[in-house]
Amino acid sequence: MVSIKVRLLPYKKNKKGEHPIVIQLIHNRKRSIISIGHYLLPKQWDPEDQNAIEKAKTKDELLYLKKLNILIAEKVNSVKKIIVDLEQIGKPFSIDEILDQVKEHRSITTVFIYGEIVSKKMLEAGRTGNSKYYVASLTAFKKFRNYKDLTFDELNYKMITRFEEHLQKQQCKINTIAAYMKVIRALCNGAIKEGLAKQEYYPFSKYKIKHEKTTKRAIIKGSISEMRQLDFSNRPELELARNIFLFSFYCRGMSFVDIANLQAKNIIGERLYYSRNKTNQKFTIRLTEPMLEIIKKYNNLDDPNSYVFPMITNIEGDTYLQYQNAMRLTNKKLKIIGKMLGLSIPLTTYVSRHSWATIAKRQGIPTAIISEGLGHETEHTTQIYLDSFENDVLDDANDLITDI
Repeated sequence: MVSIKVRLLPYKKNKKGEHPIVIQLIHNRKRSIISIGHYLLPKQWDPEDQNAIEKAKTKDELLYLKKLNILIAEKVNSVKKIIVDLEQIGKPFSIDEILDQVKEHRSITTVFIYGEIVSKKMLEAGRTGNSKYYVASLTAFKKFRNYKDLTFDELNYKMITRFEEHLQKQQCKINTIAAYMKVIRALCNGAIKEGLAKQEYYPFSKYKIKHEKTTKRAIIKGSISEMRQLDFSNRPELELARNIFLFSFYCRGMSFVDIANLQAKNIIGERLYYSRNKTNQKFTIRLTEPMLEIIKKYNNLDDPNSYVFPMITNIEGDTYLQYQNAMRLTNKKLKIIGKMLGLSIPLTTYVSRHSWATIAKRQGIPTAIISEGLGHETEHTTQIYLDSFENDVLDDANDLITDI
């Protein structure tokens, strides 16, 4: 006989003093719990009826409590069905077997739980940066919700606009808000594809994510040529930063994380093969003399598992942390180089990517080709890059036209 009880977990609580709601199972004198994924204050919980007290000051909170009780009932019935199925087999079973069945049959219907699972999968796949990006966005949404989880049916247009207003009050920049919204949108899209949410409730069919034109992040070809000519024979740390910038530029604006993770085995014959960390897209680039010159300065390529550049030096350590530290140091050195060149913008590794796109555009290369070279999924993303410098081109054209 399995004892089932829904209760608040007394020894755990969040910053608001709320306790997690759990389904407690006792079988063969062994006790275990299954989390519902929601929290309540003790005064909001009826221990006798084992559900939330449906009393609240606002309509939204009352609806939340009513839906929460429906969710609790569904979870309990799901567990009961699993137990009945195990009993029908006629063989003794343990509480661990019940939990295993719950994990297999559990329907992930809440935004928080689904978001956490997606970010965890990214982390396990080695997409550490993406995982942290999702966690940060989800954390911002959780704070807005006062850590009260919700189903995808509840994630409507009104909720999204209220989240935007909340972020604006927190003085978040437009592009930061856009980044958070993209994560929420991606979770909605993923949940719909997996059959965990309904297309009819999709909130982003009405809501449009807003962007702000970024400040100019590109430099001209002449500045890159000047950078290449700088003599850093007595300053190896500046030379490494400069060479990473140039290598990124030569490789169609390769991202810093991809350069940091580049290994000798990625070089086969006269070509470089790698998967972009952010999207897992496959790239192949023909090696040129300037690229080979930089590579051979740091790696003779004898060990296929060795990293090409001296940024991830401890394979057994936290490679993400090493990459982050290397990027901070590289950008610090690049800013010094930028001042030496008299640049009007701070020089960073990201400038090389924008510069490649800018120079390509100004030399008449179609946006579609630039988009493919950068690894953008759509030309719209590429256009955001190009919009940041297009005013300079238009100003020069206007000077020519109006010179009468």
